[in-house]
Amino acid sequence: MADFKLHPSEALIGQPIEIGAAVLACNQPANILSVAPFKGQGMAVNDVLKAVVKLALPTVGRVRTKKHVRAMWAGQGQWFVVGDIELAVLAQALDTKAAVTDQSDAWVVLTLGGADAREVMSRLCSLDLDALEQGQTARAEFAHMMSCITPTPEGFEIMIMRSFAKTAIHHTREAMGKLAALRAL
Repeated sequence: MADFKLHPSEALIGQPIEIGAAVLACNQPANILSVAPFKGQGMAVNDVLKAVVKLALPTVGRVRTKKHVRAMWAGQGQWFVVGDIELAVLAQALDTKAAVTDQSDAWVVLTLGGADAREVMSRLCSLDLDALEQGQTARAEFAHMMSCITPTPEGFEIMIMRSFAKTAIHHTREAMGKLAALRAL
């Protein structure tokens, strides 16, 4: 019988890619669950999330973290709950209040760190990176592909649709190489 399972995201990169003063890695969380509250159920969803994962829905453009779980805004009327939370648990708790879907196989989480992370990002993304602070997230174009970009203490987290992952890695690696070559002049 054919194996239709997706290969682990880590296989897309293998070991982290280090070029110059930038490092690109794949850090796939245990789960990425989409939560879209039904009409008029936003407060009820908020209350359930507080009870189940100890996090409230963040406001537009924000991320909240508690231990190994994050709640992040992912677009109009949609949030991602990322980390150590099972689909069955969240789906049962939000049964009549929200649509809950497992997006774990649909998204790849890349991290870009190092001293040159901001400069590499500026070559791939038109966001005002100086205005993007810890605790914020943005839906933005990254190397011509839609993504969720979140600053981290080490650099940036880039969530991109799995079907675009190899292209995102290629463009990021290319930007890292060009910047390293420029710095070597």
